[in-house]
Amino acid sequence: MLGQIRRGLLDAYLKLARKPLDTAAKRFGDNAEIGVDRMDAGVRDVAGRLLFDDELRDDARRRRVAANEREEAARLKGKAENVREDARETAQRRKAQAAKVERSQQERIDSETRRDRLEALDAKHEALADAADASVAREEAQRLKQAAGRTKAKRTSGTSR
Repeated sequence: MLGQIRRGLLDAYLKLARKPLDTAAKRFGDNAEIGVDRMDAGVRDVAGRLLFDDELRDDARRRRVAANEREEAARLKGKAENVREDARETAQRRKAQAAKVERSQQERIDSETRRDRLEALDAKHEALADAADASVAREEAQRLKQAAGRTKAKRTSGTSR
């Protein structure tokens, strides 16, 4: 019974003493809050030793274990955040790489399209040049045929006279 009263008084005192510490610790984050919890567990352990109160020492041990687990959870939370950041950066790098590959492929396609068009224009130019040469050759053949006809006509008319 006396042990329960002492534990109750100590618990009330520690809760009152923790109020300003808890308020300040919340501003500094998880590590500060865990530090306050560890301090609380330490005070309870020392009081338990001084008062030869095994229940108080057990409570201190449970609080210490809980603080360790919260610390591990905070560490894992930070690690998860780092992994999430890395994943986001990797995704951004992959997007940038994909955009670069797409630009490169588009440039290659544009280059091939220009080259194909240039080849088609060259072929068309060659065909037009061949057609022009053929036209000149036809005109020349026609002129030569007419000249040969006139020459033949002159000869034929000169012999018949």
